[in-house]
Amino acid sequence: MSVLKRANAWLRRHPRWADWLLAAVLLLFSAAQFTAGGVGVGSRVGIIIVTVALAATVIPRRRYPVAAFAVAAVIGAMQIARGIQLGGGPGPVWALQPTNADLAILVLLYNLAAHRPRRESIIGLVICLAGGVVAVTRWGPAHQANAGTAVLLAAVGVCGLALTAWVLGDSVAYRYRRTQYAALEERAARLEVERDAQARIAAAAERERELTERRARVVDEAEARLRGIERNLHDGAQVRLAALAMTLGEIKENLERAVDPAGTIELASAAHRGAKETLAELRDLARGIHPAVLDRGLPAALAVLAEASAVRAAATVDIARRPSPAIEAIAYYCAAELLANVAKHAGARRAEISVREVDGRLVMSVTDDGAGGARLKPGGGLTGLADRVQTVDGRLSLQSPPGGPTVVTVELPVRA
Repeated sequence: MSVLKRANAWLRRHPRWADWLLAAVLLLFSAAQFTAGGVGVGSRVGIIIVTVALAATVIPRRRYPVAAFAVAAVIGAMQIARGIQLGGGPGPVWALQPTNADLAILVLLYNLAAHRPRRESIIGLVICLAGGVVAVTRWGPAHQANAGTAVLLAAVGVCGLALTAWVLGDSVAYRYRRTQYAALEERAARLEVERDAQARIAAAAERERELTERRARVVDEAEARLRGIERNLHDGAQVRLAALAMTLGEIKENLERAVDPAGTIELASAAHRGAKETLAELRDLARGIHPAVLDRGLPAALAVLAEASAVRAAATVDIARRPSPAIEAIAYYCAAELLANVAKHAGARRAEISVREVDGRLVMSVTDDGAGGARLKPGGGLTGLADRVQTVDGRLSLQSPPGGPTVVTVELPVRA
């Protein structure tokens, strides 16, 4: 068994040698018919040439299956026409008598069915079946008395061999097509996965680029706000503190000299007013940096924001866990700016802030019953809010049909 397996493996690795060996086997199988008695040398040479030509058709069958089958079919047709004795007619041409090498036609039919489209292989099957029927009808014993059974058996045998060769070849082609289709489907699925992966990579790269640009804009805005705070401190609180220090110095001098009590009291009053104004300004600046009310949590901060709104507003917060401080600050500033926009531009009578947690994300909606028609435009306040929100992988969406209502939804991660 191992010898057969090794031989089969060798033949699979060397298909050209296998074809030559097959042709040699067909010639050896037909050699006994070359030595029949009662014929001349010319007839022997002729049958050898025809047999060799017929056996040789199996050699190029892999590269030229249709041409090889056509050549074998022509030789077979000549054998049927001139090599088979027709009852009552002239004798046959001995050089064109059928030999065992005619099995090459079955091999080529099998090859045609295995490697060519079914339409072509069916044409080859029809040719073989028709040739078999004609050969049986021209067969000498078919014209003898009581030859019906022999003719039937001969026809069934010849046509059965042709049909068997075609079925075996077609089954090989079917398995090959299934394997090929499976490989094509696998390749298509792999290409689809690669295309999806490339699309995701491209989308991630585009998303990264957008986030980088927006974060750069937010950093620039933060830098501008810091410069504004520095300018306010320098031009406001610092000047007031310097004036307060000078006033306190004059009060000290007056007290040391004990002169002008009324002027001293007036200076002290001015210093007191300046100190209160400076404290108020510093408190406003500190609130702009981080609202102290956020220390009590987002629900309390939004409630205070709603109470202080110029438009009647209400805040509803339904969250299971407290967001990170950065997310709370962004949500608070978004709500503050949106309420300010409602008061300035919407012409609304009422606004509502709603905060809830959906699938692990913080969703805040600010709704007003104003005139509507708001839109995102470059350089606008809503666009700035959208950029700020997107720096933490959030989203801002706007619905504001003419006539209202306007709904601005801000979606943020719970943790930055």
